[in-house]
Amino acid sequence: MTTETREVAPGLHWLHYAGWTVLGSLAGRRVLRQVCAVMVRKFQRRRGSPAVESRLGVVRLWRIETYREIARGSEAMWLLSDGTSLHPDDPVLELHIAGDRLIDALQGGRSWKHVIAEEFASLVPLLQSRREIAIVGSTILQRQVVAFGASVRPVARTLHCRLDTFYRKLILIAFHPGGIRRVFAQRESLADAAISLKNFRCRFAAASSSEFG
Repeated sequence: MTTETREVAPGLHWLHYAGWTVLGSLAGRRVLRQVCAVMVRKFQRRRGSPAVESRLGVVRLWRIETYREIARGSEAMWLLSDGTSLHPDDPVLELHIAGDRLIDALQGGRSWKHVIAEEFASLVPLLQSRREIAIVGSTILQRQVVAFGASVRPVARTLHCRLDTFYRKLILIAFHPGGIRRVFAQRESLADAAISLKNFRCRFAAASSSEFG
């Protein structure tokens, strides 16, 4: 196997760095948050209200009739980390993080991992009677998602995937506490993510946020 290395002209590299730095400035992050708010409103008009929402509204779940409607990767059956089989025709809950609510919850210097763990735990009682197979989504934060118990599956690097990855980086700049530093440290590409409902309920039923610090 050979590795192709692309050389980037110094001037282009400087422009690339400068562009991200401008976006990561206080004004740039403020503009990006406004853009994200518009995108969220458009998404919610299209999808309607979430089926399930966490205590502070940071985590929102929408019911999807068949996983193939939103899966970005292979349509083959996916064997998740706990042994659950996720099929293309299975009903699922699609997870979205409300960045503005997360920012509010982080006031006072709280760890985002603590907040997410607590929000996940607040979902458990609401999911007891649900019949979907898994909670699914897509992410560029693969290591963090795996740490919360999910499985990840790579997505083909198409133009759509590259554009989606770019948009996820803009979201990181806008809402992640690390801002532009987190984007410069980000090397993982877009992947599908899923955790079975059974595994989620067991994992977070008695979870303490200290486990994820």
